[in-house]
Amino acid sequence: MVVCALFSAMTCAGSAMAAPKRSPAKLLRNASTTLSSEAIAASEPRAPAAPGLRWVTGHLPAGGALADGGTSVVHTVRTGETWQSIADAYLELTSVYEVQDLAKAIVNENLPAAKGGPTPGLKLRIPNILASAPKTGAAERIGLPKDGVLKGLYVRGSTAGARTFPAFLDRVAAHGMNAIVLDVKDYDGPLTYPSKVPLAVEAGATQKPPMRSYARAVRFAHERGLRVIARVSCFNDQLMAKAHPGMAIRGISGHVYRNGWLDPKNERAQAYAIDLVNEAIAAGADEIQLDYVRFPVIGMKNIDFGLDTRKNPNAKVDVITRFVERVHSVTRAHGVPLSLDVFGVIAFGKKVDIQNLGQDPVELAKHSEFLSAMVYPSHYEEGFMGLEQPGDHPELVGMGVKHMRAEMVERGLDLDKVAKIRPWLQAMRHKSSNYGPGYIQEEIRTGDKAGATGWLLWNPGQVYDVAWRAVPKQEVQPERLMRASLKRAR
Repeated sequence: MVVCALFSAMTCAGSAMAAPKRSPAKLLRNASTTLSSEAIAASEPRAPAAPGLRWVTGHLPAGGALADGGTSVVHTVRTGETWQSIADAYLELTSVYEVQDLAKAIVNENLPAAKGGPTPGLKLRIPNILASAPKTGAAERIGLPKDGVLKGLYVRGSTAGARTFPAFLDRVAAHGMNAIVLDVKDYDGPLTYPSKVPLAVEAGATQKPPMRSYARAVRFAHERGLRVIARVSCFNDQLMAKAHPGMAIRGISGHVYRNGWLDPKNERAQAYAIDLVNEAIAAGADEIQLDYVRFPVIGMKNIDFGLDTRKNPNAKVDVITRFVERVHSVTRAHGVPLSLDVFGVIAFGKKVDIQNLGQDPVELAKHSEFLSAMVYPSHYEEGFMGLEQPGDHPELVGMGVKHMRAEMVERGLDLDKVAKIRPWLQAMRHKSSNYGPGYIQEEIRTGDKAGATGWLLWNPGQVYDVAWRAVPKQEVQPERLMRASLKRAR
């Protein structure tokens, strides 16, 4: 049958995580049982649509209409439509995350009529329509908790774009965390969503993004009480440096220095980062986090930054600080906190490192709400602080936080009026022979003892098996459970 062939193709053409192939006949025959666990979680309980779905008026695709006195949505199939194209047209109006899962839910909702395939004229009831319009922008933001403490982990665009993302978020919330750091753009340059920023589109940074939309990922995180910290990699951008060499750093002879770095003082490079910040804010992000907001320090031979660092040793610091001030003016205007990823080595205040990187934590603390020092023990060189293998010493997290706070006080800052320190923690085995749940727990303990305000777990490979054991599950808060139940009932 036509429906079997189309449905089978649809199932196998999605993400790499899709279910294995099954015979078309068997797939349709078992349509009510072949939904993925994520789709089932998203669609149950299968309650009737809530009254008052008038909000969908003006949002319905061609063929869609309100029915049953405005309590449900019915779609009349048009020529050429497939299960997947129908699901794609309605996805943003539903509580289902992934197109293929919604397509399966539509088939399941309309059996046995759906056995004949999406034939023209067939009327289909669309399940899981939201009871009210999704909130966007400022209305979508959750805001900081009363104590200002966020505890979360890093999420790549590929993780957020997978059909398992809702289940992943459930697990984050179950372990008592209240935030995720979600990539807008990583250092290699491609964006994680179909951005509308002209320079990104023109340079090819929006080709084949892993996420359908940033706002959609934010909404699903918010439904679970999780804040979204939007990570924007600033000046290490291999794609943009290649697409627009005029934005890249230069060598002493004036030639483009091809190490994947944009010139931090380049106006266009700064404006591009700010455009992405604005787009993330519009998508409902709860916080903006700037990464690679510094000058490069590796492979420096023959680079010319066009700065007289002999006359002004703090020239790089001035460039980075002024840029951060620009971004901060944007985030403050929207009431969104700004956090900055800063090199772990500057947590210990060596002037030469601060001047080379352009990151002075004391100055940056005046123009942001949080400083996230990357105090991963494994990233310090052998012999650092007299330690033969720094990677075996999770207490370096607490030492770094303590030193940063002490430096701020020594230079006259009131710790209650400047950025709080929320460190990145090592959540990977790299160069750490004693890595395990206890390792992460010691990072957290020493950071908290030194005065940290929350923490973030870093694992670029997205393997958080040890982290789940280090941060035990907690009882779901009643308000979070109620929010999740209401969303699923819609």
